[in-house]
Amino acid sequence: MVSGCTSGRRPGVTRKDAILRAATELFATQGFDATATAAVAKAAGVAEGTIFHHFKTKDGLLLTIFERMMSSYLKGARMEMDQAITGLDAIERYIRFHFRFLKEYSQESLLISRDIPSHFFSPEFPHRKQVANHVSQIVGLLKDNLELGQEDGSIREVAVDKTVFILRGLLIGLTRQRLLGLLEVPDLGEEAVDFCHRSLARLF
Repeated sequence: MVSGCTSGRRPGVTRKDAILRAATELFATQGFDATATAAVAKAAGVAEGTIFHHFKTKDGLLLTIFERMMSSYLKGARMEMDQAITGLDAIERYIRFHFRFLKEYSQESLLISRDIPSHFFSPEFPHRKQVANHVSQIVGLLKDNLELGQEDGSIREVAVDKTVFILRGLLIGLTRQRLLGLLEVPDLGEEAVDFCHRSLARLF
């Protein structure tokens, strides 16, 4: 049993939630491929068949973790960006939120960054649209606020459709470097905000 993963279901926790908690911790510490569903069941305090009753497959279990995490991420990002005064302020708030979220959901973030199987993005994967929908919503939030910033004068003229993916690429790259542990990467949240501000802000 992995250190820190307590075997057995806590009182008041549903079987489904117990499975998700155990799977998140074990997948994050051992890796998705290296973790057997029997180990998840033992840590959750349920029969192995209960996992397949709720999630059908091991991929289905990982997909549920992904969807729950992304739902929390999108809700938090929208709440943060809705408080912005300008489009540029919204982008900067989003970047700060992103790095706070990584700390709060460190296991889930590591798991998603490292272990989402490549076949999740295959055209043949039955839930590919669900995965793509979450990513599309993030892209949409960034695009809307880049356009808002150009309208309110806080963001200079940029190619919005391309800038969205530059921002996404910057955050994904920093996230993976920080989480995967190949190098000692410092917290670069404020530096990322400053970099994007200098890249996007309209000079009056």
